[in-house]
Amino acid sequence: MSHSTKDRILDAARDLFVERGEAAVTMRAVAGLAGVSTMAAYRHFPNREALLLAVMEHGHDKFLAAMSRALSAAVPLQRLTASGDAYLEFALANPRDYELMFLRPAQVDLTCAPLAWRDAATFRFLVDRVAECMAAGTLHGDDPELLAFSIWALVHGMVALYLTHKLAADEPTFRALYRRALTHALARA
Repeated sequence: MSHSTKDRILDAARDLFVERGEAAVTMRAVAGLAGVSTMAAYRHFPNREALLLAVMEHGHDKFLAAMSRALSAAVPLQRLTASGDAYLEFALANPRDYELMFLRPAQVDLTCAPLAWRDAATFRFLVDRVAECMAAGTLHGDDPELLAFSIWALVHGMVALYLTHKLAADEPTFRALYRRALTHALARA
């Protein structure tokens, strides 16, 4: 199946971001890599901000697909734990996507408002996993959104520390620490 011009532009923007960082993503550079004119790039994306937003949305789609694989686990707590594992695997396998999605200050006017996380499909996925654990009696409490936010803060904080080299640990040590911290947090929830 051939890629549309828009898909080629989006792929080129993502590749530039992943390989060389946000500053490398210019409409001209993206158009050149996609093999289209700069004007063609502007026909599909009105500006650089819209293009970066589309790259970020694509990252969130990939992230949700990775998280969704956790649904194959047999029981609610296993699905929640598998979600945490999927979060880590996605972040380690796609550090630049993760950086754009979660670690970059908004240097461009990306329309993801500060509170949009509440509506994000990936956050709703986590809330659903927590709610099913609460319904099964595996986790306690009556506010699945608050507990999901706490779990997200834990795993995001750990991943952010690791990816920004603020945590002196090699990958196997970090993986073990991450899993222990998540298991510990869930056991007390």
